Amino acid sequence: MSDVDIRQTIRPQDSPRSTHALVEGVQIEPHGYSGLEGRPAGAVRRPLEPTFPGAFWLAEDPRPDQHAGFVADVVVPADGSYRLAVQASGAFRLRIDSETVVHGPLRYAPALPEYHEQSIDLPAGRHRLALHAQAELLTTRMSAAVPPFVWVRLAGDDGVEIPLAWRGRELEEYHATGLRVSPLLGWVEWQAVPFTGAWWDDDLHTGWSATRTVDLSVLGPEATCADISLPAWRSRTLTPQSSGVYRDTYVGYEFDDIGTQFLLADDDPDPLDDLDGRWFRYDLGRVRVGSVALKITSSARAEVTVGFAERLTPDGRPSPVVALSAGPTRMLQHFTVDAGETTIEPLQSLGGRYVEVRVRGGLDSDVTEARFVERDFLGAPTGRFESGDALLDRIWMTGLDTLRATAEDSLIDSVRERGEWVGDVVSSALHLLSAGWGDVRLVRRALLHSAAGARDDGLVSGCGPGEVLYLGTYAAQWVTACINVARVEGELAILRELEESAGANVDALLGCIEDNGDHHLPWSFVDWGYGVPQDQPNLAVLSHVHQAVRSWRRWLELLGKPEQAAAYAADEDRLARVLARWMVDPANPYHSWTLGVHSGIVDPEGAAQHIQDHVSRAFPFDRTADRLRDPSQVRPGAATPYFTNYSFPILLDSGRGQQVADLWRTGWGWMLDRGATTWWEVFDERWSQCHYWGGAPTWQMSRWGLGLHVDVDDHGPIADLRVNDLGRDRVAGLAHLAGARTAEVEWQKVGDELIRYRLDLSDAARVRVGGEVRELSRGGHEFELRRQGGGALYR
Repeated sequence: MSDVDIRQTIRPQDSPRSTHALVEGVQIEPHGYSGLEGRPAGAVRRPLEPTFPGAFWLAEDPRPDQHAGFVADVVVPADGSYRLAVQASGAFRLRIDSETVVHGPLRYAPALPEYHEQSIDLPAGRHRLALHAQAELLTTRMSAAVPPFVWVRLAGDDGVEIPLAWRGRELEEYHATGLRVSPLLGWVEWQAVPFTGAWWDDDLHTGWSATRTVDLSVLGPEATCADISLPAWRSRTLTPQSSGVYRDTYVGYEFDDIGTQFLLADDDPDPLDDLDGRWFRYDLGRVRVGSVALKITSSARAEVTVGFAERLTPDGRPSPVVALSAGPTRMLQHFTVDAGETTIEPLQSLGGRYVEVRVRGGLDSDVTEARFVERDFLGAPTGRFESGDALLDRIWMTGLDTLRATAEDSLIDSVRERGEWVGDVVSSALHLLSAGWGDVRLVRRALLHSAAGARDDGLVSGCGPGEVLYLGTYAAQWVTACINVARVEGELAILRELEESAGANVDALLGCIEDNGDHHLPWSFVDWGYGVPQDQPNLAVLSHVHQAVRSWRRWLELLGKPEQAAAYAADEDRLARVLARWMVDPANPYHSWTLGVHSGIVDPEGAAQHIQDHVSRAFPFDRTADRLRDPSQVRPGAATPYFTNYSFPILLDSGRGQQVADLWRTGWGWMLDRGATTWWEVFDERWSQCHYWGGAPTWQMSRWGLGLHVDVDDHGPIADLRVNDLGRDRVAGLAHLAGARTAEVEWQKVGDELIRYRLDLSDAARVRVGGEVRELSRGGHEFELRRQGGGALYR
């Protein structure tokens, strides 16, 4: 495909504005706005500096899907420590003396760019910095179509910047195919010509020239250091589960429907036929995001194709075609190698559980080494939960495995699109991070991206940061999420940082609500299967907004601004009156009553029985019930893993521990029985098979089972001690508290009415026990908790 053809596939603001309304009131927006259109609605109170002065690219005009290499030499007079800062418009890898130091991308909201910074030690002498970057010129869920650039700053410990003279060349070994991985992701990585040695070696390559400064006025004028750093990726050796020879059956043009080519190859051909090459299949154990580094040996030039698959086809083969991606998908990479041994290190990261490597060439070609380099920002969890029930404990860990699988430099909803959806982040990831790692910086960053991508009226974005989508419910949940981050962290920094954005967001939400409850909020997702009521206000949506106003008032009170908080009392009352009027007979009682409880409108005891009955009648809790086959379906009787993040806390607070544990065993146990290693998006294997919003059981076991409910008040962090026994006689584990504190917990039932509770604190903490606030010192403490009523709740 020619360069002209490729340019015709790109728009400067690539994603069209669209609203897709499907049958029976289901609304889906697969494409939104370019992230370049979002702006912070108010000042973000954090350290800022000018955006990437001296950012550069190749001297010639950039092209879509262009790969570029840059080198700079620096002489260090003595051994020392230095500060390295880097950012680029898309994927990049920075080497120093041929060793990878940083591998991006690092996502950012265009209106408030971020950069990576780390400390490096350099010995005295000459060092070569080599940076490989890609020009996408494309809007994806990960990044907007900004001018391609790279920016590097190297400074001594004294802060004095060391000048770097960069030279660059186009890496013509890569070809622009015009093919995207999917309509939501970037270009297929396609190296069509073998490299001759290291691309950064002056003795092997010509064509180096001076770089040019890039005009980045499309970005916000000020940038900030990211709250998280790009880590050294974890690498694990892969052993093929199977291998064989193959024959292509779909032949033709080089780039002709490469996903179909891959799927239709014959992986067990007649050995007397003309064979094309060898295949090697790997199982990563669970879904992961990263790249496969390979060593290939071949007696002649060969083409290597790497295919990623979230699942297997019905005949057991990895499929690089992923459903629900808004168009054709090609989870593939392609590399060309010369005779001999070649090392392949992809620039791009993809996601999946299964990997197939094909080597097209002589049948003596071989994969002599395969490593998976994982984009894993979390590592093994430090939280712990032990119930004595093997199935419950496995369900608990699977929730953390799922979050870990989808935690890159951002919290992504699934590997098929890698979008940073606010509703997913705040409903589940916030609590999972708290339970598993005690570190919610990735959530803070998602909330920052959302605030920095607000639309003109101040409504924060619901997905971003590359392609932004606006959802009324997610904008409302954003407010409550900021309060929850303050609770988990035990301090108010996020509330001070995002105060102006929160005020503008709440005003925008209220401006979309009529006095009778009608609203003109953008796509207001409640749940898959949920049908928008036609003859009454959308109570689920209004409840989210009502909670946002309540959270905003609490926000202002915590910041010592009671008069400003009181000014929103009338808005809260207006929404409460509409909710109270219609909640007597809502169109969708499961969703409306659940969210009505969280709004303080609905009695939790009455709602709890309805919630339990509703879920028990839904698939897979009742195997005869209808499944949710796809997002277009309205299924009023359905239950999804997502919404149990809201509904099951009501059951747990009402003392229904045994009933909830049984539902976990039935529903999530069903997924495990069907082969799940990470939680599915819904209770159906045809959707995403790695979606962390399904991890509600994990954080709920940790919170109610270990009994420490974190909060923040005028005096700082506090934990409320409230245990649900979950039908168990003993539970133990490690809970994370604010300020990097941890608590070793173990409790044992004594008869039917009493729990003997032991708490071992890593540092002093405030704990509310039986309504009394106690200042507990570091070390062990014991309490007797009494059963409340006839349920499983103890205080």
